[in-house]
Amino acid sequence: MSGPTAPRIIIDGELCVPGTPARPRLDDGLVRGDGVFEGLRAYGRRPRTPEAHLDRLAASAAAIDLPIDRDLIARELDDLCAAASDPDCAVRIMLTRGGQRIIREEPLPQLPASWLLSAQAHRITPLLIGSKTLSYAANMQANRRAKAAGADEALLYDPDTAGILEAPTSAFLWLEGDKVCAPPLSTGILDSITRRLIAEVTDLHVHARRLDDLQDAEGGMLVSTVMELQPIHGVQGIVEWGGVHARVAELAQALAEVSAARAVPASA
Repeated sequence: MSGPTAPRIIIDGELCVPGTPARPRLDDGLVRGDGVFEGLRAYGRRPRTPEAHLDRLAASAAAIDLPIDRDLIARELDDLCAAASDPDCAVRIMLTRGGQRIIREEPLPQLPASWLLSAQAHRITPLLIGSKTLSYAANMQANRRAKAAGADEALLYDPDTAGILEAPTSAFLWLEGDKVCAPPLSTGILDSITRRLIAEVTDLHVHARRLDDLQDAEGGMLVSTVMELQPIHGVQGIVEWGGVHARVAELAQALAEVSAARAVPASA
């Protein structure tokens, strides 16, 4: 893509010229997926909850013994958001073992009105529990399998216990009556920042559940920084829900409002 509307990218502090191909170095960290990343969403060029995302980025880096300069990354995030071609966009931060810092503007995805999920077995790598590393191949493979099965997204579960985990790039929540429920972080799932915001706007009931338990649920949803809250209309072979539950619609509106309110300059 070229021209003044091309998404912006900063590599090692340098803002690339629109229309000029970005050329990251093929260091060993990039080649082997040995690094960390973080995804944010900008509202009017102001990233939502940047400090929380930088905290999680730092924690991911510490988990794989990757030194980072948090203050430098915060400044470059600020620069990228200020230069974004679209004021409302996604932003991805990538840090590699070779020392590269890549911060990229990404367009917001086109999303279905409601999602159909496909359950996919997954074992979380013990050494990477709770970390967002560049090694996301298993998550992407789960989504490819889900789409091949005719679904929109995967729902990951533990093959040993059939316990519900998360989606490949979002957190999964479900309704028990009007109660909003989520699996415990002790399962090894990512500590979703958007899930934390959900817990601010409603009581979040955290407990383990098996896939088959969803047959008794009243609805489900995916939540992430980029997608905000997306309603689910079923999980293949397990449960089908009708239209969007009123409680899900209410939560989607509440999350949209708190997300917009938490959009602040990255350096604030």
